[in-house]
Amino acid sequence: MKIIDYLFLISGLQTLVITVILLFYRSKKVHINRYLGLFFVTLCVEMAMYFVFKYVKHPAIYYHPFRFNLLSMSFLFFYAVETAGIYIKRKFYYYIPAILEFLFLSVFFLLVLQNPEIHTTLKEMHFGKIMNIVGAIYIVTMSVMIIKINNKHKKQLPYYYEVTKNKSLNWLTVFCIICILFNLSGNSLNLFISEKSYRYLMNTILLLSLYYVTIASLVQVNIINMISPKVEEKETKAELENIIRIIEEYMTETKAYLNPSITLKTFAKEIKLPERLISKAINKIEHKNFNNYINYYRIEEFKQLLSMDRHKKFSISAIANEVGFNSRASFYKNFKDIVGVSPSSYAKNADD
Repeated sequence: MKIIDYLFLISGLQTLVITVILLFYRSKKVHINRYLGLFFVTLCVEMAMYFVFKYVKHPAIYYHPFRFNLLSMSFLFFYAVETAGIYIKRKFYYYIPAILEFLFLSVFFLLVLQNPEIHTTLKEMHFGKIMNIVGAIYIVTMSVMIIKINNKHKKQLPYYYEVTKNKSLNWLTVFCIICILFNLSGNSLNLFISEKSYRYLMNTILLLSLYYVTIASLVQVNIINMISPKVEEKETKAELENIIRIIEEYMTETKAYLNPSITLKTFAKEIKLPERLISKAINKIEHKNFNNYINYYRIEEFKQLLSMDRHKKFSISAIANEVGFNSRASFYKNFKDIVGVSPSSYAKNADD
């Protein structure tokens, strides 16, 4: 076997391992991970077909129905949709192109299997190029849709999680951009380089992209980054103000903000209000996101403790930790953003 064959074999085995993990590993997001698992199933089949093409010489193999050009990106699309909390009524519609592709290719596969001469006629009709163009259009379209969803998800993350590191789907956006460039420039590159060089270049890009997306998927397999589905309801300003009043009373009574691990999800369970309503009320009435709102309460608490004699002997960092900040850098940044001066300057002025 050639070096490229060994690389495909290694990548195929790696993809198979990731597939098993995503399909059967019991994480807290097992349902969503299964979409990624199904995406890798299609990649495993396509990589297996790479070797079938090398050793099976019958022309019918060019029309095998397991291409998945119109299916693989659909699984990534559903992964992004579910993560971003977007509700889709008729998911089945997104599978129709793949079903038609499978049926269409199955017919030609059987025809060429029975009569190999049909292959010559189909080549003259540029059958393969037409199928590739259709597949490229679908992949580019789905990639653009996924990128838009990922951007919405990234903007919403701060409203649901205080720490958003590694929670965004940037890796999926990068992969989609590669897919777009690969499908838009692939055929044009063939005009400037030899067919052999073109094939090696495309295979190299394919393998590197595959390696990137498998590693990125594995890294995020246990990271909780889902956003609750949005329900289209319109609350009046008075209703949202009432929600804020309930939240403020709860904050005053329980000092829930002192919990350094508090998130919108855990707070919603405590106060027994929908996450959507809490987030919307804070955003529309207080003009903050949930994390900024919590940090405002923590800083007010810090000011009160700093003014008390029994806290004079404590350091600024110790008091910040007591009011719910688990990071010195986060405390200093939020304090200056909200108060306008650094904590040390504020403490010095308070002593004076």
